[in-house]
Amino acid sequence: MTTNNMFQKITILIILIFSLSGCHMKSQIVEFKNFQELNNNPGSENYEIIEIVGKKAEVSDFFGRTESIKIAIDTTTATVLIRAYEIKGNSSDISGTYIADLLGSTIKKRRVSGRVLKDGTAWETNAYNNWIINGDTAKHKYIDPFSKKIIDTPHTFQVSEKDPEKWLAKFKELYQKAQYIYIFMRFYYFKLDNKWYFMEANLEGLPDNFKQQYPPKEDSDVRMVELENLAPVWYHKGFKDRDTSLIKMVDYESTYFEKVDQGLNQYGFSAGWWYLEIPMPLGDTIRIKRYSNYEDPELKLYKVPKEYGGREDVLFIVQKPEELFPEQVGGMYAIRPRDPNQPQRRYKKIVYKTDSEGNETIDRSRSIETEEYKQWKKDKK
Repeated sequence: MTTNNMFQKITILIILIFSLSGCHMKSQIVEFKNFQELNNNPGSENYEIIEIVGKKAEVSDFFGRTESIKIAIDTTTATVLIRAYEIKGNSSDISGTYIADLLGSTIKKRRVSGRVLKDGTAWETNAYNNWIINGDTAKHKYIDPFSKKIIDTPHTFQVSEKDPEKWLAKFKELYQKAQYIYIFMRFYYFKLDNKWYFMEANLEGLPDNFKQQYPPKEDSDVRMVELENLAPVWYHKGFKDRDTSLIKMVDYESTYFEKVDQGLNQYGFSAGWWYLEIPMPLGDTIRIKRYSNYEDPELKLYKVPKEYGGREDVLFIVQKPEELFPEQVGGMYAIRPRDPNQPQRRYKKIVYKTDSEGNETIDRSRSIETEEYKQWKKDKK
């Protein structure tokens, strides 16, 4: 073989390799064009995506704790309640509570401080209001059970009864009768006949294990129920022990990498785009992309259970923002049916098959559709 012939074959091989690579890259780019962030996502034929809380806000725990993000359902009014901190420029965070219907449409929003208790009371250390319970936005002060007078500032309030035995007798009376008891530090708040009383457990002579003897009572008057985060613990491919029936990772594209050297501990940190698919009950697939670190897309999923009036085809999504990466936005969104009258599911019997890429998909030729779905499709024509 001459040198020229060898050079020509090598050139052809290189061109072929780049051509195939180019085709793959082009098809991947085209494929990923179908993935859009939630705040700019068109949805699908049967499902739309709406914004509940803006992308610059962080949704926090509804009951005021900080260890996790949760959403609550008000079982009395069949509404969803969301607590969020809106970040506007360089100003301090603005706390707000949103009330939305079960389809995600915002009904009202109110700026609040403090936290909301499970009975629906909007609680603060110095006052409370019942705007969630009955629309009353007025602030009410707590009552001293001895004098029956209102307490202006519990932190500085001095109870008139100094005898530990008499104080404890009154405490036990309230503790037995109260329908709800909330504890903050050493402060006890008692709810009796829709009024709140205050007592501070700081008298000498009280046992050291006082809080253990008299724990909070928060389960006898409950209307606010926390929703369970349904997102899988781990999204990455190759992990077979997580449920991906609700959301599936398609790919991850790293755009940032940093090697961290801490003596004996060396590790790499990566951030980039997650490409995720959400299969919906009528067979549509919602394709979203999300910027986050390699380990976790920091995205939580919620559905309202059927017993509280929820639908199978409404999904609430909460995203956590990150200051280090402006691309990682926050906010809360709802995926919901475009037609509220459409059936919540398509099949009464589902048969699966494996496609050419090894993914498990619905075999529509062998799956059996519900009569409700068939009628709905017929009515749409």
